[in-house]
Amino acid sequence: MQTTLFQVLTEETPNIDEIRIMLEFNNYIIPSSYTNENIIPNIIDNVFAGEWILTIPEGIINIKLFKGKTSSVDYMLFSGDSELYNGYAGDALCILESTKTSDNVSRNTAVYQRISKFMTYNKMYPESKAIQIMFWIDSNWSETLTQTAILGFRMMDTLNIKLFATIGSQLCDIKDKYQIMPFTTTDSLIQCKNNIPQKKGNQSIRLRRDDSIFYISLKLDKGDGQYAGVISHDPNVGFLSAVLNCIEKIEPGSIYIIENHGIQQKYFDKSPSSKLWYSLNKMNIVFNECTIKTLPELPNRYFDLENEMTEKLCTILCDMISTTRTIFSNHGGCALTCIKGTNCEESVGRKMPRPDIVFEDECKKEILIIEGKLEKELTKGVKQLTEEHLKGFVEILNKNYPSHTIKKGLCITIDNIDNISKYENLEYPVLFALDMNGRFIDLR
Repeated sequence: MQTTLFQVLTEETPNIDEIRIMLEFNNYIIPSSYTNENIIPNIIDNVFAGEWILTIPEGIINIKLFKGKTSSVDYMLFSGDSELYNGYAGDALCILESTKTSDNVSRNTAVYQRISKFMTYNKMYPESKAIQIMFWIDSNWSETLTQTAILGFRMMDTLNIKLFATIGSQLCDIKDKYQIMPFTTTDSLIQCKNNIPQKKGNQSIRLRRDDSIFYISLKLDKGDGQYAGVISHDPNVGFLSAVLNCIEKIEPGSIYIIENHGIQQKYFDKSPSSKLWYSLNKMNIVFNECTIKTLPELPNRYFDLENEMTEKLCTILCDMISTTRTIFSNHGGCALTCIKGTNCEESVGRKMPRPDIVFEDECKKEILIIEGKLEKELTKGVKQLTEEHLKGFVEILNKNYPSHTIKKGLCITIDNIDNISKYENLEYPVLFALDMNGRFIDLR
């Protein structure tokens, strides 16, 4: 019997590149010839165990999905004998956050919004020795960085987060490529931020200090509708988490006064539950003209394993065992992919209605659109496959595959696979089903 060397937990579709870099930091090399095809669903006698196996020469790596109890990283690496059912992540060997968004696509999304996830982990497990990695996968980078990215990368480096990207087929150390240096003084951090030119019409972030008191001027609400007066400005929330943790590391025990934040007192009166507070736990923070009454305690566990068969497990399994090419996927809670055309990739707007998986059969000249749903939500799934609902998405497919026929079907998570026949007359056929015991059927 092969030894379980490591266990990987992820909220994403398991991917070889993220697993490879975590193992390399733990002195195990996955052969360069390995691809996602080597990540195999654990299926015995047509029963899916809800996990995946990656076999390397020294043994096996067991891969499971998890659900974060807070703002969690995308991947965690544990030793093969770690107990994972208690939701404790303090003994992780490595934690990794992954994105395809690079600096030249979105500076805030690529940098600031990621940092708070590492900070929350550090607040929950201050004694952890986990290697922390920010990973940009299949990303495009310019030869020079924006000032915003430089500031963000320097803060990450200050906080001991390693910075890596795959550019083309090559793994790149971002710190080496762009000569990123950590901040050693708070004054240099303040100067670096304040030197970034203000944009006309924007309320720019500004920093200043008075001895051990630091003033941070930044807008934390979106300013209108349901988001007015409450913490809702995600990029600035990420920045605030990063900058306060950086200052705290350089000058522990400082006082932080937040100005021009836009948050109303009634937000604090309702005992706010924003995940921002986890990443700033036990810091001495004052919101100008507001009184913070109570703040949430840190969660007592970092994650729950996906122990039941879910829509997400079902669609990922459907995707992984397909014999045709996947050209788009949007598995629940996972990263949104681009649509793969014949010679290009095309982005899908985040607000555009979209299915869960799209397959392309080059031989049959067919596109298969799949919508995943729990059994109790089948009616909703049928509506989401209608031409009216998917009009914009289908237009992109037709543009990229003008000679293909488009077909549609459902991928369902069902209580008992033996009852699948009662769904034979749906407007769109059930093409894949997984039941609560892991039994599945593939009718494609």
